[in-house]
Amino acid sequence: MAAVSVTTAHQEGLTIADLEAMPDDGRRYELLGGAIIVTPAPFTPHQRMSRVLFRLLDDACPPGHEVFYAPTDLDLPGGQRVEPDLVVVPTGSVTLERLYLPVLLAVEIVSAGSRTHDRVTKRAAYAEAGIPAYWIVDPLAGRITCLRLEGDAYQVYAEGPAIEVDWPVPVSTHLDELSKG
Repeated sequence: MAAVSVTTAHQEGLTIADLEAMPDDGRRYELLGGAIIVTPAPFTPHQRMSRVLFRLLDDACPPGHEVFYAPTDLDLPGGQRVEPDLVVVPTGSVTLERLYLPVLLAVEIVSAGSRTHDRVTKRAAYAEAGIPAYWIVDPLAGRITCLRLEGDAYQVYAEGPAIEVDWPVPVSTHLDELSKG
């Protein structure tokens, strides 16, 4: 698998208007901390994992909630906008254009070039936004990390190649199952 690059615009103070002016070229554009972060479209194994995990989450989704998959914009406080790979939100967080807080769960599937972005940048942004659960699916490291927001930081509550959790949605899976589609 070829490396996936993540490019960050190094100009300070970019806004949602700057983000919305970006071209529709198949790349993922996100705005975090006043910087536009650009990633290419994910590879097919990433999308396969996303599809399988979407089905698991959709089947386990609590009443009054929906599951969405990228590309779907999620607006965060401070004029930030991200595209989580998967996100579980109350139906009231959904508009015609995008998703808003509150969010029950955000999920990122790590690609070769998105490791720092998913493990550090987005983790901090999701914690700051008060998203109670954040899962990082990292096929390259061979693990799924389930994080729970405690105070202003995430703490691991389940981790490994297989997980079985009952919060925020009941899911039992293994990376091998997610890879098979």
